[in-house]
Amino acid sequence: MYFIFEIEFNSNKSYIKNLIVAYVKKSGVSAQVMQSNSAIYLVLEKEQEKLEEFLLGLEQILPASLYMKGSKHYFSDTLPDIQEIEAIYTPLNIALCPNCQKEMFDISSNRYYYPFTSCNSCGTQHPFLDKYPFIRENTLLNFFKPCKSCQEELKSNPFRENYPLISCIECGVALRMLDKKSERFANSKGEFRKLFEVSAKALSKGKTILFKTLNGYRLLYKANSDLINPNTKLLMCNANAINTHLMLIPQEFNAILSIERPLLRVATKSQEIKEFFPFNTFVKYADDAMSILLAKELVNLGIDYICYEDATSSTEADFLVDYNLPTTKQEDCQLFINQDLHFFVSGERSIFPLVVENPDKRVVVANKKIVNRVDSVNLVDNIELFDLQEPKVLYLQKGDKNPFNTNRVYEFSDVKATILSVIAQNSLLNEKVVAIHFDNRLHFSYYNGKSVADLITPSSFNSQNILGKIRLLREGSDRLVENFKIMFPKLYNRLMKLDKDIDFFSVVAIILELKDESFNGISSESLHFMGKGGIQIDCKLNESKFDYYAFLASILSYKIAGVEANLICYSIYESFGDYIAEIVQQIFTKVKTNHIALSGIAFANQPLLARIDKNLGRYNILLPKELPINIDGSILGGLFV
Repeated sequence: MYFIFEIEFNSNKSYIKNLIVAYVKKSGVSAQVMQSNSAIYLVLEKEQEKLEEFLLGLEQILPASLYMKGSKHYFSDTLPDIQEIEAIYTPLNIALCPNCQKEMFDISSNRYYYPFTSCNSCGTQHPFLDKYPFIRENTLLNFFKPCKSCQEELKSNPFRENYPLISCIECGVALRMLDKKSERFANSKGEFRKLFEVSAKALSKGKTILFKTLNGYRLLYKANSDLINPNTKLLMCNANAINTHLMLIPQEFNAILSIERPLLRVATKSQEIKEFFPFNTFVKYADDAMSILLAKELVNLGIDYICYEDATSSTEADFLVDYNLPTTKQEDCQLFINQDLHFFVSGERSIFPLVVENPDKRVVVANKKIVNRVDSVNLVDNIELFDLQEPKVLYLQKGDKNPFNTNRVYEFSDVKATILSVIAQNSLLNEKVVAIHFDNRLHFSYYNGKSVADLITPSSFNSQNILGKIRLLREGSDRLVENFKIMFPKLYNRLMKLDKDIDFFSVVAIILELKDESFNGISSESLHFMGKGGIQIDCKLNESKFDYYAFLASILSYKIAGVEANLICYSIYESFGDYIAEIVQQIFTKVKTNHIALSGIAFANQPLLARIDKNLGRYNILLPKELPINIDGSILGGLFV
């Protein structure tokens, strides 16, 4: 009889399984750990001694994860009949596991306040990788010789057995902190602790710090109306204060604290935060070891959160904290959550490297990433991390650079590949699917089980001479533009001077005079609206295609009428939702399928998705499961174009 502990885990990533394996070894129990694409199984003999003690310890060692949905335990006479995933040892870029965090705050440990702490199953590893395979000789720690204690760990510590990035205060990387007058180095327990104490005190006094985290430079500062701008994000330091300052549903709370540490746009709650972020903002919890240590010292000073923005080495600040290693940055993952629904909007961290199936053995390049074979599996990661061999045929996304000399190139569309990526993630490549891709473009397509065909391609948009084009729309349009010129002369002059490369959403944000002149700015503003319904914005068709200029004319008329920007932004997405539903329902009269695939960054918006669900919820709506909904996910689709 077997005792089976089953964890629902909807990913082929193996760091949770590896953490359990290490814990099993350390505990000395007899157990098997297996993983499929949907679950992790821990199998023990029922009559084993100290089973209850073992399971209580397991609870303490397991972190929360975006992919972990729930667990159950049961008894069985047979082992689980599953198809185990084929795993490869790849570098991670996630937060620290509970075991490493405990070690980092243990004064008796040789990693006390050491910001480069990690293990085989956690931490910031990918930025240290120079090339595959992931071995010490191929990392930035190649020239750091492990001390005697670390060498012993490589053999005896199950959590760091043969770990390529093993290091500690004795043999690892030093930090330095400097301003215009002095310089401070940290390479001992006391010095590391002191550096983070001094950094926290400087921030508490209103100083700015350019911090080289393990994921690139961040400009850190205390919430200050003079410094906050559209690029400002919130870094939560105190887990116990998250629900005090932010208005979260349980799924958002769990995601913020997950080991993947995504970036989320969430509603603000406390009056002190609303002073700077009245409605919502992008938030994450302290993620890499560097940020976790700083957060600890800030909490000791009574500070629950700080502000940050992504920066470069040349960004001006009162203090600089850095280290002498040229680590490479992975873009933060932005997560979208709507009740039980969640998907990545954009980013790399915790997503790449990604193991994929590649039955045709294709070499695919998209968004500066490549599908390349390493050992026995196909891996997606940055091109420069692989020793490349010339392929017979290269599948190349249009606009990407060919890294090979071969002339045998099959170019594919980013839109079609992104659509295929969503379909593949939902295991429906043999089904017929209606697909909508929406970023700055709005595509309607049809997948017949073999390839994606365009149904309605977007009309071209040119931001130059927008007001001139609106004048010619219909009778009375010239009067609309003249009234706009009289009421908003400065804005009129700015619109007249736009060059042709400003995207559609940025033009909308400019007309509405939003601080953040982008898609994110419109999305944020739409969440400010607290009413029950929006207003109708013109989605007039021009030769069966969406008419950008009629849409903008409608926005101009509401602007002249004094309608609030948040209502207009909310209504933009409601109107798009109605328009999309109308077109899709027309398509469904001609094709036989129940599936609708959504891709493109515009769908990362609550009002739009809610409207689509209201209008099309009776159909099977497909969204990505592991890759971003924007074109970052197209690399997977390139395997099937």
